[in-house]
Amino acid sequence: MQPGRGVVVVVRTRHRGWSRELDSFVVGLPKADLHVHLEGALRPATVLDLDRRGGGQLAGMDEQQLSELFRFRDFRHFADLYSTCTTVFRAPEDFARAVAELAEDLARQGVVYAEVTCSAITHHRDRGLPFDEVVDGLWAGARTALRDSGVVVRFVLDHVRDLSLDDCWLTAQWCVLGRDRGVVALGLGGYEPGRPASLFADAVRWAIGRGVPFVPHAGEAAGADAVRDALAFAPPRLGHGFRAAEDPAVVGELLDRGTVLEVCLTSNLRTGVVADLAEHPVRALLARGVPVVLGSDDPVLFGSTVVGEYEQAVTGLGVEPDDLPVLARTSLESVLAGPEVRDALVAARDRPAASQPGEP
Repeated sequence: MQPGRGVVVVVRTRHRGWSRELDSFVVGLPKADLHVHLEGALRPATVLDLDRRGGGQLAGMDEQQLSELFRFRDFRHFADLYSTCTTVFRAPEDFARAVAELAEDLARQGVVYAEVTCSAITHHRDRGLPFDEVVDGLWAGARTALRDSGVVVRFVLDHVRDLSLDDCWLTAQWCVLGRDRGVVALGLGGYEPGRPASLFADAVRWAIGRGVPFVPHAGEAAGADAVRDALAFAPPRLGHGFRAAEDPAVVGELLDRGTVLEVCLTSNLRTGVVADLAEHPVRALLARGVPVVLGSDDPVLFGSTVVGEYEQAVTGLGVEPDDLPVLARTSLESVLAGPEVRDALVAARDRPAASQPGEP
């Protein structure tokens, strides 16, 4: 199968259960997490430690209390928690620690590669952190991750939709400057309705013209029109994107382009954009052959894991266990680190004794 070209994944009307054997099987599948946010993946203990060093707005809380606070309630609550996680980053070593710890958590689940999204512009606007401090910290974490956990880590710097076009220009420039330190794409996140990707077209096209792909969130809280809008930039992948199923023409465009959808099942349930996985639109997209990868999104805030996403695919969507290796292989074929790293990851998957790819 060529990168970005999907195959039909079988989904059943009667869903299967999960077993210890299936869990072990999925852990043993080499795979990538291509949709995970650094700020939403911080361990509670790390949040508290970094918070104490930075002034202690969470003073008096212990790890268990913070874990309870992190249980998702609604979008407003999520936004507040995400802001809290963002404010604890104050120095390059904080980013390095967060990346290395995330890699440890992912390695235990059989993840061999991760593209981690970081909202660098928020750290810059809110606390004045300069570009070099953020990206140097991320890259130091990537080197530690490879050395200690064996996970290849690269980065997506995302613009936040609530911010201005000028801020998007700055993020785009940072993406171009950061290519020598693991930055592989420009992202777009934040509140989607009324803020399509095309609002930031000039900055996005500037980055694309300099070799930085665009991988926006689209088609989660907004409908198929948002997916069509984002596809105008020829993204290799879309964050979420499943509401393309509302328009057969948009589904056809996804298939024609080979655009990969990063689907985050637990996140969709927690945020309420999908009420029941049995009715999730991605079931129809998989059946059409739209290429899909599974991502953990914000693991600490949603209680999600990569292995848990594969479990949800079987028990909630009805994906056949025999198709789980297809999803894992698609994730490795869809990385943006370049053909050498991608091909080495796929080869290592097919030949487990192969040499380790991605040496920074």
